[in-house]
Amino acid sequence: MRPRYRHRTTASLTLAAAVLTASLSGCTAPQSSQTGEPTPTETVTVTASPSPAALVIPDCEQLVPIESVRQVERWSEVILIQTMEGTALAGNLPGPLARDAASRAQQNRGCLLGVPQSDSAVGVYTLDIDVPTRDNLIDALRADGGFTESEIDGAPSFAIATDEGLGGTTVSYTFVGDAWLILRGSLIDSETAAHVAAPAVAELRAANPGLDER
Repeated sequence: MRPRYRHRTTASLTLAAAVLTASLSGCTAPQSSQTGEPTPTETVTVTASPSPAALVIPDCEQLVPIESVRQVERWSEVILIQTMEGTALAGNLPGPLARDAASRAQQNRGCLLGVPQSDSAVGVYTLDIDVPTRDNLIDALRADGGFTESEIDGAPSFAIATDEGLGGTTVSYTFVGDAWLILRGSLIDSETAAHVAAPAVAELRAANPGLDER
């Protein structure tokens, strides 16, 4: 009996070993038949064009320094009367293109200056307009024989005298980058308007580095 038992035990162990070997061989990861290295994927970098910075318009006290304006004859006692915001501030301007451009300005800040107990007053308006509008407006002003062109510290400027108000009114347009500076006032001429506009042009440039390249 014992030899038969040993034979059966040996056969069972041999069978179990064969089954275990088969199970382990089934868990072995298959070898890849590919011998070449994978081709790297090309990366395409898209650089977005930076959006132009919004125009920074200084406060009236900084944009139009009172001490500078007081150097003009008859303006020694000028004060800042009012600060205004809104697209309708520079309405009724000379020239249809100017009125249309003013109505579509992205920003419009007005600074009203005047001499107490007198008829001397001037409004200084700073508008933010796009480049195509600016270029079209400049072309139209140059074609209009009523405007006189000059420069204020390298910025193109256009002035015209009108019969509005007591003693007449001078309106001037000055362009520096995408900033459009409008002056209109009573008892002033184009020379006085240029004197008032000059510090405003300097302040706009200081507040907006690279303004002239816009």
